[in-house]
Amino acid sequence: MNQRFLAFFGVAAMALAACGGGTNSSVGGSGGGGTVPVTPITPTSTPVSTPTSTPVSTPTSTPTPIATVAPQGNLPLSEAVGGSPAFVNPANHKTLYFLDVDTATGGTCTAGCLSIWPVFVPTAGATATGNVAIITRSDGTGQQWTYQGHPLYNYAGDNAADQTNGDGIPQAGGHWHVARPAAPTAPPVGTPPPCTGPYC
Repeated sequence: MNQRFLAFFGVAAMALAACGGGTNSSVGGSGGGGTVPVTPITPTSTPVSTPTSTPVSTPTSTPTPIATVAPQGNLPLSEAVGGSPAFVNPANHKTLYFLDVDTATGGTCTAGCLSIWPVFVPTAGATATGNVAIITRSDGTGQQWTYQGHPLYNYAGDNAADQTNGDGIPQAGGHWHVARPAAPTAPPVGTPPPCTGPYC
C-alpha cells in the first residue's frame, strides 16, 4: 500500500509541475498565455543631402567703345609762314611746296626726287574744295593734293613747323616755291566800286 501511495504521489507531483511550468513561461515557448516582450524599433533617419547652391556667375559686361568722329581729311591749312599766308600740312604744320615746272599729274618729281620732296598725300575721306584738289599721280604712286593745278610736296630739309628751307631751290629746269594762297586781285585803278544799293 505504501508503494501505491508513493506512485500516486509521484504522478500527482509531475502533473502539478507540468501545469505550473506552463503558466510561468515568459519567453517564446509553445505553451499558451505567455507574453512575448516586444523590442521597440527606433527608426533610423537617413540623412537627406542638402543641394549645394552653385553661385551663378554674373557675366561682366564689356564696355562699348565710344565712337569717334572720323576726321574730314587733311585739307591743306593756311597759316602765316615767313610773314605771309602759306599752305602747311595740318598734321605737323610743315610748309608745303610746288615745283614750277611740274605737270598737273606730278610727272616731274619722281623716283629719287620723292625722297627729298615727299608727296603730300590726302588721307582717307579727304575732300577737295575750291582751288585745292586731289589728283592721281602719273607715276602710279597714288594720290596727291594740288593747289591751282600744282602738286604739293613737303621738303625733307624742314625740321620744324613753318620753316621755308626749300624755297627757291632749283631743280629740273625750274624752282621750288612755298605754296601760298593767291591774293585777291585788286580792281584796276579808276574803276568805280560796284553798286550795291537798292537803285542799282
